[in-house]
Amino acid sequence: MPVELLMRPVMRPLILAKSILLSPHRRSSRYIPHYIDLDESKCSEYAYRKRFGTGSKIWDVYDTKAENSSPMGPTSQKDSIFWFSRSRAVKGAYKMYSNQIRSTGPNNEDEPVATCRAGLRANVLLIRSPNAPAAELGWHTINHKVDALDSYRMFQLSDGNIFQWTTEGKFLERVKNVGEKESEVRERVGRVVPAGNFGFNLIVDETKIPREIALCSALCSWVDQWNTNLALGGIYYARDAFHVRWKRD
Repeated sequence: MPVELLMRPVMRPLILAKSILLSPHRRSSRYIPHYIDLDESKCSEYAYRKRFGTGSKIWDVYDTKAENSSPMGPTSQKDSIFWFSRSRAVKGAYKMYSNQIRSTGPNNEDEPVATCRAGLRANVLLIRSPNAPAAELGWHTINHKVDALDSYRMFQLSDGNIFQWTTEGKFLERVKNVGEKESEVRERVGRVVPAGNFGFNLIVDETKIPREIALCSALCSWVDQWNTNLALGGIYYARDAFHVRWKRD
């Protein structure tokens, strides 16, 4: 039985209560931070596509700037660089696998390079990454933040840099002087572009954030932050009241 089936009656009123408690803060926290725009000419672009025949259980990730690729990704599924496999028990949880790191298990099975989980206890666990600093291996908790401007999913790296996904515009921002009113600086280092029913594209500056963490956190926001009536709602409070989010596909 899916965990969401048991948790939803508890989580739905909890989500509503948290939204009500934060509403006074939203009204009183008005300020104008300084923005630094994203330079997309220096960015990589990755296409997330639902694997045919799996619903949303498996997402393939393609490098749109690789050889024989396009903004929609390569024409062959074998050209994916990563894939995400959804947990059988928790709809908001995924394991991330790399096509460059295969058959590393005791019985030559594929082992995940990262895991991610959406919802109130959202997090990213980076297990291995050839290009990321060793200090980034481990847990990265994704917190919920609300102010007068927007709602966010915020996390911190080991070097102290704070990042947040915005609800409006779907930007990934590196934030300095968090909450210090007009001295706050938000540097946009990535953004998500919806691709209809096929999935979405992630544009990201990999010199500012490890690729695997950007990929995992973007998927968390896609299934959680941008798919709900309330910005705090997560996977427990669906955008469509008549669509049961915990139902197995």
